Amino acid sequence: MDNLQEAREFLGLCCNLSEEAFSLSANMWTTNTFRKGEKYNVSGKICKTSSFIKTGYFRTYKLDTNGEQRNIFIHAPGQTLVSFVSFVQQIPCDHDIEAITESTVISISYDDLQELYKVSLEWAKVGRLFAEFAYKLVEDRFMGYYDLSPEERYLKLMAEAPEIFNVVNLKEISSFLGIEFQSLCRIRKRLAVRKS
Repeated sequence: MDNLQEAREFLGLCCNLSEEAFSLSANMWTTNTFRKGEKYNVSGKICKTSSFIKTGYFRTYKLDTNGEQRNIFIHAPGQTLVSFVSFVQQIPCDHDIEAITESTVISISYDDLQELYKVSLEWAKVGRLFAEFAYKLVEDRFMGYYDLSPEERYLKLMAEAPEIFNVVNLKEISSFLGIEFQSLCRIRKRLAVRKS
């Protein structure tokens, strides 16, 4: 399947673009591969592309006051990948996005999207839907885990994305969940004992 068809399918999950509107973007999509540890976007730089993850996993992280990396999001295949505020406002972002496995993304540039917004009301709607999606992602991440105990956070992630434990190391997951690595190991051990 070529990247154009894949972009069409990804957009079909959130937007009901007509074939005519989608065809306006036909020459604007690119496919990029990232090695494990390679950055999609770097703190202090402006995010120039919005992407869909075809394969692999990424993490968004920030440095805390002690200089420790803290994962804010883990992005899985089928999700969008963008430093949203940086992309929309074209200002430097305050976090890094990094591949945590070998990954492939399908991307469109900020400039190309602006052209599409100008010539198509349907594409302008896509921009609004992306904004709504980004807001929902942030709200789900922070509100969805806010009142949960560490064990409940772990169980929630297990229920929502069990495959993540097969491809992302436990240290990255513990940072994402806001649980100390040793505490997460104890939770996993305790739950394993309960199952047996």
